[in-house]
Amino acid sequence: MNTKIFNLITKNLNQAFNLSKYANIFITKDTEVNILPWTPARYKKFKNTICDTLDLSCDFKGTVEDIVNELDIKYSHRFFSEVWKPQTEIYTFTGWDLVNEINSSNPNAVLDVGCGYNQFKDKIQNLTGIDPYNSHSDYQVDILEYAKACEPQTYDAIIALGSINFNSEQDISDRIGACVKLLKPKGKIYFRVNPGIQHEKGPWVDVFPWSFEFAVKFAKQYQLNIDTYKKDSNDRIYFVYHSK
Repeated sequence: MNTKIFNLITKNLNQAFNLSKYANIFITKDTEVNILPWTPARYKKFKNTICDTLDLSCDFKGTVEDIVNELDIKYSHRFFSEVWKPQTEIYTFTGWDLVNEINSSNPNAVLDVGCGYNQFKDKIQNLTGIDPYNSHSDYQVDILEYAKACEPQTYDAIIALGSINFNSEQDISDRIGACVKLLKPKGKIYFRVNPGIQHEKGPWVDVFPWSFEFAVKFAKQYQLNIDTYKKDSNDRIYFVYHSK
């Protein structure tokens, strides 16, 4: 869940119900927002504040978590399809040199998770690009849904260049788990990650602060080896997981 948007919503909900007569109301991710004891004016002010801040629309039905997820999807879709642009050429280890690195193993199937504009298509052999937001992908789908529909142990190599880097630690773990499910024995997952540097034009993108400690933690969790761990250009981190 996007913690930035979650904090925005809970802050405004707590402000809306900060009177003593609402002392029994505790705002959590499971709070049903539309059934709170709103006055029409108070509810309108709350909704307008959130919509104006994010420049998005929302009906604000369901739990806080439901609303956060809806707004996160809308915000991410706009950011990653309209604002974000690839900079593949600037990276030393996870740029175009990665093409030869992966092709040298003569892979039968490669998955690009969060492929964006699908720049590695027709460069890395037998590559499939998936992305939930960008229509240039082969399949416009999130890795969690793709892993449910795909046969396990399908891919010799998986690349995730900046894509498994958003929202909570649980979100990161779930997506790594989905990749591991799709990876063949002895296969590799190539990562470029952001150590928590905020995107200048995406203030509500919740960037996960990757570190060596987190890379080791997830490797242990999913029984992976770390083949390499290096600092790449633009203060990003490059590392490779190798399935045992």
